[in-house]
Amino acid sequence: MSLPFDLAIVGGGPAGVALLVAARTHAPGWRIAWCRGSDAAFLPAYGGNSEVHRLNVPVERMGLDAEAPVDFLDWLRCLHPARGVQPGQFVPRRWFGEYLAACAEGQADVEHRQPAVALHREGGLWRLAMADGEALPARRVALCLGLPGTVPPPSAPAHWIADAWAWWRSLPERGLPLGTDERVLLVGSGLTAVDMVLGLRQRGFRGRIEAVSIEGAWPEAHADTSPLDPETREWLETRLDEVADARGLVRLLRVACARQPWRAVIDALRAGSNRLWAGLPLPERRRLLRHAFGQWNRHRHRMASDVLAALRNDRSLSVERGRVHVDAAGQVWKRQRGVDTPVTAALIIDCRGPGFRQALAGDALLARLVREGMLEANALGTGVRTPADPGLAVLGAALFGECIETTAVPELRQQALAAVRGWREGERLPSR
Repeated sequence: MSLPFDLAIVGGGPAGVALLVAARTHAPGWRIAWCRGSDAAFLPAYGGNSEVHRLNVPVERMGLDAEAPVDFLDWLRCLHPARGVQPGQFVPRRWFGEYLAACAEGQADVEHRQPAVALHREGGLWRLAMADGEALPARRVALCLGLPGTVPPPSAPAHWIADAWAWWRSLPERGLPLGTDERVLLVGSGLTAVDMVLGLRQRGFRGRIEAVSIEGAWPEAHADTSPLDPETREWLETRLDEVADARGLVRLLRVACARQPWRAVIDALRAGSNRLWAGLPLPERRRLLRHAFGQWNRHRHRMASDVLAALRNDRSLSVERGRVHVDAAGQVWKRQRGVDTPVTAALIIDCRGPGFRQALAGDALLARLVREGMLEANALGTGVRTPADPGLAVLGAALFGECIETTAVPELRQQALAAVRGWREGERLPSR
């Protein structure tokens, strides 16, 4: 058996890169194994060759270094001055993918390995079984696994695209596998659906695009908004501390948004949202997920204002409230107000996002670790709890349910920094 690594990072994407950045700064001597497989593990949404697919967060807020959060902007200005990037811009997603790759490259003490398929404790070390049969020992393990995509219906027809981003990346650089005047159905109307619309139009598709979702609306747009003044913020925080249920929380937010710009209210919640979430009883958290999560996402995860304007000006694009389902024969139906109508479309793209309910199902590593008792599912069944073992960390989307804010870059970089600092602090604790 080889000498143990100081840290094994399981999974790619921004969470894994943020952990590399934090370890490079605060534990520069560590040997690190990054178990992520191919470069595609950076997430398909940050690849591709289209510049119309843009981040929904201003460039200066997307850095992965918690101690220098403008690092992405600085990197662009240093390495790509011709792009002329300025604060406040919503830059192409693939530029962020380039930044992820640059952060991951040139790490002298990082060895890239195949994905891990199993994990167990053996004495004071973790043992990871790799996809290629290798056994890898490590003193610490960080799981940056994300969540699976939405599972397609059992009888979904051949023209149902279950993974929107994987499909998009598989396309040739030009053209589309459908006629320019056919019809496309998007299942969902969130940010993935927005990017599919933009990409289809860029490729020359001029046919009808229809988005159907429970909310029946696009995400809201960013706009210049002054933060809440200190007195109003104190009033809001005091009232939030008094909230005991989902209905009271929704009512309070409606009152606050009627008195103040709603963007300022939503932004004021950001720092304390996980604490507020954890303070609610479990039935109330379930109620919020069931009845208010879609509306929250529309206002919380906003997009560039010019993108929303382009959607609204597209006369061959519509967004409707409803549900889409598939019968046993493979026929796709749209249900609105209790009435089902058959869907005839050349392409159906599933844009519903991560499958939180499928997080612990199937044979993925996260699900197997829960079944084996290595991790504990959170009470909502949408992810896992923070591990009790100090040598094991979970970052990012797999914590959804325990946390309500755990997928965006500001949370990922703070989680990464806290993990490395906690491990280093543990090294300095006196032995008993």
